Amino acid sequence: MSLSVRSLNGDSSFLLIFSPPAAPHVLSSPGFFPGSFTILLDPWLVGPSIILNSIFSHSEQRGKPFISNLKKLDPEPDLVLVSQDKPDHCHRETLSQLPADTESTILAIPSAAKKIRSWKHFRPELVHALPKYVEGDGQSVYRIVLPPPSPRGTCGEVTVTWIPARRDISKVHHAIGITYRPPCTVLSMPSPMHYIDLPMSPPPSPASPMTIASSPRTIVPSPYNDREKTLSVIYSPHGVPYDDIRPYASSYLVSESALPLTALLHSFNCVENPWWLGGNISAGSPGGLEIAKNLYAKAWISAHDADKENRGWAVKLTQIAQHAVGEVKKMLDEGTKRKVLPNTDVVSLGSGEQHRIEVG
Repeated sequence: MSLSVRSLNGDSSFLLIFSPPAAPHVLSSPGFFPGSFTILLDPWLVGPSIILNSIFSHSEQRGKPFISNLKKLDPEPDLVLVSQDKPDHCHRETLSQLPADTESTILAIPSAAKKIRSWKHFRPELVHALPKYVEGDGQSVYRIVLPPPSPRGTCGEVTVTWIPARRDISKVHHAIGITYRPPCTVLSMPSPMHYIDLPMSPPPSPASPMTIASSPRTIVPSPYNDREKTLSVIYSPHGVPYDDIRPYASSYLVSESALPLTALLHSFNCVENPWWLGGNISAGSPGGLEIAKNLYAKAWISAHDADKENRGWAVKLTQIAQHAVGEVKKMLDEGTKRKVLPNTDVVSLGSGEQHRIEVG
């Protein structure tokens, strides 16, 4: 089982490819496995991103995107996720490249879903508002059931939820939580042509892969786990405080056997505006470091750090503190003395590049 993360624009547009254990190891172009589940994140491939008007904020990508049109994704992604209503994440010109009769489900935070519906490009039943995560509320997670590959197999499941920061002047600090459990076909040992009779849903697990230690802020691995492994992703390009993610991690991700975290997609660079222009725009490495360490992330992939051509009144006072891959890796390595997981891959992807994470 694996997760492949491919950057489509070198910034915060990604294609996530969740592949079941039987998938081949070689990606086809532009990158789909047979039987995989694909999620397109915040596509912005063409044209500028303009907030209010070009005088206030005008942003263009300097680099060339991996693809120039979403129609080149064949087959279409199973799911399109939009994490913000700002145009560099909810980009009308790019999203409208998808045909009006697309079969892709479009999930967006409520304000972005409202904006997308107002375009009247997609069928209304395809556009859904992401639920806000509430601990203990089963309705606060959007669920997609993946049918088994055979009548005797087990269903898989994809879940998505929205975790906004509790205190956020700029209204850009959100996290999207994603989990993937593959559908399975289990063959009997005596004859590979016969299937073991399995229930259509996984049995409850007597032990989760992670347990909460005595400190409510610490999650530690458990050596006992007999449940099917689940991949997990936190996508937070602008960052969100770990304290806002912790209830989701310590409750939901633990119950789903989805820890350690498979991938964290989070900015490396810190971006600051004056308080009256929103204050902190990207939490950068300090914020991502806390999430990666506490959730034992297998990979931390840079998001929203591309070099862009920005102009306009809103960006004149913006300050950016850049952090390279080596600096971020050093920050993580310094935590080994405090017995945190030292083997996080720290990755910055250029447009078209991908990183593959094998699990199990």
